[in-house]
Amino acid sequence: MKKLLLSTVMVLSLGAVKAQKIELIPKAGISISKQSISNIDGEKNKVGFTAGLGVNFQVAKSDFSIQPELNYVSEGTKIKSGNLTIKQNLNYLELPVLAKYSFGPVYVNAGPSISLLLSDKKKLESFYGGKVQKFDFGIQMGAGVAVPVGPGKFIVDGRYALGLTDISKAANKVKNRGIIATIGYAFPL
Repeated sequence: MKKLLLSTVMVLSLGAVKAQKIELIPKAGISISKQSISNIDGEKNKVGFTAGLGVNFQVAKSDFSIQPELNYVSEGTKIKSGNLTIKQNLNYLELPVLAKYSFGPVYVNAGPSISLLLSDKKKLESFYGGKVQKFDFGIQMGAGVAVPVGPGKFIVDGRYALGLTDISKAANKVKNRGIIATIGYAFPL
């Protein structure tokens, strides 16, 4: 999986070398996350904050572009059992590299991502009952709209993030899932 992610990043980066137009995109929004935990029922969505910075490279005067990003994402889950609700927060520094295709102001995007855990590992290991992975590899896919406003574009973006790594080495398999909704502004460079 690591080789596939690295190969994809390299190919996408080489395509960006021929970029005709570059945009810097600061953004912020919410993440609605939930973990898929084997042998446990009652997982609920947890709402968190996300913010980051993307750089969009348009490739050779086409509707295709490459968009690497660096984002802070608050993920986790809530588990409800009877009157008891347990909330688990996981904070990540995330690097998705997305292939983006535009149809006028509307676009679709998809690509691999790698996330670095920023939360206290010891606390998480106590919660999950085993070692916690520092990195989470995943895939993101979504769509958005980029409306020209002033010199740049106002952007509304929505994505589904699918974690592929079992983040806990305990008896239960734990994988991150989430929806990310952001607004931002693309500044042309």
